[in-house]
Parts: sequence; C-alpha cells; structure tokens
Amino acid sequence: MVNRLEVMWTLVVVGLIAGVGAYSTVLVYQLDALPAHPNEYVDVTGHQWYWEFCYSNNTCFNSTYDATTNTVSGGAFWAQPGAVVQINVTGADVIHSFNIPQLGVRIDAIPGRVNQFAFTVPSAPVGTEYLIQCTEFCGTFHGTMRSFLVLV
Repeated sequence: MVNRLEVMWTLVVVGLIAGVGAYSTVLVYQLDALPAHPNEYVDVTGHQWYWEFCYSNNTCFNSTYDATTNTVSGGAFWAQPGAVVQINVTGADVIHSFNIPQLGVRIDAIPGRVNQFAFTVPSAPVGTEYLIQCTEFCGTFHGTMRSFLVLV
C-alpha cells in the first residue's frame, strides 16, 4: 500500500525539478540572445598566431603581438566606451578561443563555423586597454597570440 506522505514528497520533488528545468531553459535562451541593434559588428578571425579584426566599413587589421615590449602592431580591436558590440568569430586554420578575461568574454573560433556573441564595452576612459588572448592551445606560438581591446 502506498503511503500518502510518500506520494506527496514525490510530487513535490517532481514539481521542483520541472520548475528549475523550465526556468533554466528560459534563462539560457535569454543569455544566448543577440541584441536587435548592436552599435558595432566586428568579424574576428583567429590565425596561427594572430587575430584579424574586420569592421563594418570593410577595413581589416591584423594584430601582431610583441612579447618583449607587450605591444601590438598592425591594429587592435577598437570600440567606443558603452557600445554594444557583436563579434562574429571564426578560425582560419585550427581551433582558437577568443578571450577577454577582464570582461568575461570567451568564445571559440572554429574553422568553417561562425560563432556570434554580443557584449557591452565598459564605460571606461578613452585609451583603456583590455587584454585579448587565445585560450585554446593552437600551436608553437600560442603564447604570443594576444591583442588588446582599445577604447576610442
């Protein structure tokens, strides 16, 4: 014979699990949603061993990092403070991972696939720099695959 208390506890647990599952589904959908009208679109391509940034005005810059001086030549990722930026990330040769640790931005750059991500640039003073790095081992010079997000 089934005890009423056992049935009640079972139904409570099933209800809690269903509620958490429904809430999680809605939350994940909202977190992955892209904004309707971002301020800027930037195509980011990971190459061995540099980042390429292409802007909506059809200009592209290859960002090469010099570890001895901690500087980048050839260009950087430029954005305005407070802007909503959508990045379209891909890899040209092997899997890379586009990461801006200070902003919590991390997305994989996979050859043949475009991953999209949007984030809001902090409202910091113009000239502020945030480190960009590859966090997926991509070969011999993986450690030099860095750049900077520069606020303009």
